[in-house]
Amino acid sequence: MNKYILIPLLSILISCKSESILTGRKYQTDSVNESIYTFDMKSHSYSKKMVSGTIGKGKFKTFVLSSEKILIVCNDIIWKKNSGDIKEMNKTGDSIVVGVFDGYKNLGSTIFEITLKEKILSFRKTYVNQLQQTESEGTLIKK
Repeated sequence: MNKYILIPLLSILISCKSESILTGRKYQTDSVNESIYTFDMKSHSYSKKMVSGTIGKGKFKTFVLSSEKILIVCNDIIWKKNSGDIKEMNKTGDSIVVGVFDGYKNLGSTIFEITLKEKILSFRKTYVNQLQQTESEGTLIKK
């Protein structure tokens, strides 16, 4: 009896899956902070070419959020240099600077949020640990 209910339910769930808006084989970003990303949708690999000539490569996963929005999550880990003041409270409760620190912050994997607007694929580049902050924006070009 449960088999007869389960089979139609699975077929409905499979048929309701959103289709990807990325229908081509390769896509390329316009200049992203002097870097150009190329995504190969068939092999799920990407390459990053910088102006200095260095090239980075890796794999990515896609997550279809809706018919207009897709996430591409790269398998890299980004560390960003940061610095700041070391503060301490004095007797009156005011904070005073007692030193400075230099270090690195783990931003996590690179994420491209791709949105289809008026037949144009636009993207927003961000990181896993800083989803609210946008590093760059641009358009995705089909190659």
